[in-house]
Amino acid sequence: MLRSAFKFFAALAVFTAIAGASAFFTLSFFIQKEESVVVPDLSGKDAVSVLRLLSALELNAKVHGFEYDGQVPRDHVIHQSPEPGRTIKKGRDVSLVLSKGSSSVALPDLKGQSLSRAQIILHENGLESGHTTFVYTGDAERDRILAQSPSPGQSVARSSTVDVLVSRGPRPAAFKMPDVEGRFLDETMLLLDDYKLFLDALIPVYDNSKPDNMILGQNPPAGHRVVESDGVQLRVNRAAAEAGGGREGEKRLFTYRLSPGYLKQHVRLEMSVYSMNVTVYDELMAPGKEIWAIVPRYARAAVFLYVNDELVATELYN
Repeated sequence: MLRSAFKFFAALAVFTAIAGASAFFTLSFFIQKEESVVVPDLSGKDAVSVLRLLSALELNAKVHGFEYDGQVPRDHVIHQSPEPGRTIKKGRDVSLVLSKGSSSVALPDLKGQSLSRAQIILHENGLESGHTTFVYTGDAERDRILAQSPSPGQSVARSSTVDVLVSRGPRPAAFKMPDVEGRFLDETMLLLDDYKLFLDALIPVYDNSKPDNMILGQNPPAGHRVVESDGVQLRVNRAAAEAGGGREGEKRLFTYRLSPGYLKQHVRLEMSVYSMNVTVYDELMAPGKEIWAIVPRYARAAVFLYVNDELVATELYN
């Protein structure tokens, strides 16, 4: 009787152990199945589609590098790790090598494009800007590509440089610099405007034997060859108090009130500062209107006010 009971309990213990082990392994199997996925084949797929697919599988896409491949389009998968068919846990990384496209490219035709647009096209094709040469021509607008080397359509390696010939537009007219010494500032400004010359600097000097606003020096000198848009420096006779534009520390403000009347007048206010000519006003204004402009402090500047194309006021600031 005792032996039978012992056999019964022994068999029960073995059965319980087997059942427990079976349940453990079965549960572990299903849990492992639930936390694992099969790596899909990503070869030839574009980067955006791959990102969506891996994200749906709860896997991470990691770009390991780029390679040139003439058979695989740009930004498509060449290699992957782990390889397709492998079972891995969710949350793991999948390393990708993407294609940079073919190692060679057919040169785009840049003729007629602006220089800035041509540089963008070269960058988009993995090419670099080479030498840029400018020439005057009446056959193309300023800043347009006239020719390129290598020629359009030629197959070259990526990262190759491309040289371009760029138009400066029609050649500006050349002439002898007029003699403005001894003239007054207002008539000199009109003369420079007629010749399409640029006022580069207005330098106040003082000679009490000469009238105010008389030009005492110029650069380039009279007779020197100049072309349109060249800069001109003028030395103008101005008393020190006038040339200073006010006491030290005082706000530098140019003001002028138009004469009263009934008709609007064409007003143009120009400022020469930092080697630039800036048009502050160029519009019709009502009679009696006050015009003002702030002059940058600590900058040598000149202000010119034209009313109906006549120079009516000038101010110099040291």
